[in-house]
Amino acid sequence: MNMNSRWMTATLGVVLTLTCQAGTELKWAAVPAAVLAHGGTAGQTVDRETKGHNVDGQTVYEASVRDKHGKVSDIVVKEDGQLVEIKHDDTADTAGELRAAHARHVLKGVKFSHPRDIDNPYLPLAKLQQDIIEGSEDGKKTRVERTLKPEVQKVFPVAGQQVASLCMEDRIFVGGVLEEVALDYFAQDDAGTVYYLGEDVDEFDEHGKLARHNPPDDAWLTGKDTPVPGVIIPAHPKLGDKFKSEDVSDKIEESDEVVAVGESTMVPAGTFENCLKIKETLADGSVEFKWYAPGVGVVRETLATGDERLISHTAR
Repeated sequence: MNMNSRWMTATLGVVLTLTCQAGTELKWAAVPAAVLAHGGTAGQTVDRETKGHNVDGQTVYEASVRDKHGKVSDIVVKEDGQLVEIKHDDTADTAGELRAAHARHVLKGVKFSHPRDIDNPYLPLAKLQQDIIEGSEDGKKTRVERTLKPEVQKVFPVAGQQVASLCMEDRIFVGGVLEEVALDYFAQDDAGTVYYLGEDVDEFDEHGKLARHNPPDDAWLTGKDTPVPGVIIPAHPKLGDKFKSEDVSDKIEESDEVVAVGESTMVPAGTFENCLKIKETLADGSVEFKWYAPGVGVVRETLATGDERLISHTAR
């Protein structure tokens, strides 16, 4: 994975994510090959237990893990590659440590000189005035009015920096009734990667009246609810790239993968070539797909029970 520090362990069916345990962090090249045989990504670091915490006279290596269901535990491996134990720990502290470690890896060396000047070719948000997207979900007509809100100013703590965000408003209508208004916050680093910093959400009832503000299973902000922002689009996306656009809780989590490049798609706003197709796996296991067109952004979204397409695109 290009954006996440993880080990893939086929025999255990878990994903190992580095976090700081009692011991010493080692660089990839310093970890015994037998330990690395469980899988991994060159360049990551691994924790080596301190002297006196060995097993059968061998040094052991420990990391926190999250399996495919999101359950957190610790895995211990001897230097000969033998699994010692899996210690289950579902506490919020452990989950927080995982995300803090993920944040350190994703944001290492990242700089934000002009974070609001978002000009990534696949998501040039700074040039957008408004997109209208229409379609259906669960048999109901949907409409999304996506509008740039440059006057909304919100600053986030990211990688030791105070990062100014660019705000987009989504007004979501279902069956002709306003259901949700979301303010989404984005920033672009100096390399061109676009980050998702969180959202403020207002939910409305069937009569279009405000029902809830910032529900905890939906709204979130970097620096408040999670230490790591999501990655929406890498600077130079390529086939097979994997990243997380949300890593907040077991209810707010999304893993993304570039599954096609050079795609064509036809929507009411026109035919778009050389699109990037991204697969999104949500916290509940459902899967959605988005098509990103160069110079425009999202032009189509296929949901688990629906399809939404760009009706009009207005640039600034």
